Amino acid sequence: MLSASCANKTSKLMQGDDLSIYNAIQTELQKGKTFYIFGGPRYKYIEDLVLTLQVRFPYSDYTREVNLINADVSYRTKDYYDAISDYELFIEEQPTHSKRNYAVYKIIKSYEKLLKSEDKDIDPAIKIIEINNNLGDDVKSSKYIDQIKNINSKAKKLLLERTLYIAEFYINKNSYISALKRITEAEKSIKDLIEVNPKAQYIKLLSTFMLDSKADKISLINEYQINFPNQKDYIEELKKILY
Repeated sequence: MLSASCANKTSKLMQGDDLSIYNAIQTELQKGKTFYIFGGPRYKYIEDLVLTLQVRFPYSDYTREVNLINADVSYRTKDYYDAISDYELFIEEQPTHSKRNYAVYKIIKSYEKLLKSEDKDIDPAIKIIEINNNLGDDVKSSKYIDQIKNINSKAKKLLLERTLYIAEFYINKNSYISALKRITEAEKSIKDLIEVNPKAQYIKLLSTFMLDSKADKISLINEYQINFPNQKDYIEELKKILY
């Protein structure tokens, strides 16, 4: 329960101007986690402040950030899908806002969190890569760009690992259509990694040879051998198909 002095401060704040309420929200959001019950952000308090801001100052510049604030709360409470939805809504409703680059960055950060909690699901990795491939100039020139690049590299690496794992599973089951589909689908997002990965190219060639009797096997194997001269085992496996 709030003390009388705290309640009075809150009451005065709720009756204050829009900047004071906005600053109080930001101060609360910036609080770090602690082991004490009253140590971290008070999300119900933030909710009350946001509602007050909306009701009393519907046309304020600070009220324009309501969806961004809601997204930050969801992010802090690890509701990453809700956070993504609110960040996207903020961008949709405020496309020219100065904090648009921050919202894009936080969408990417939210998907990064989902990489860790759902490592068998490749969708968050694909989303990160798609967003990175379509960044606006405001994001590219922002202070967040180095972190975004690092997250994108992590997502691409994870997508490659998952693609190879699943494609190899299908190869072992002689499901060549499914194996080839995994590789070709991944090429849409990580073509640069697929092209230089010997295992990915081996799976692609093997699947192609098993599915297409008219494939120019000799030329394709020779090309593979030039590109990956040290992959003797894969080369031998491909050559076996010729006999």
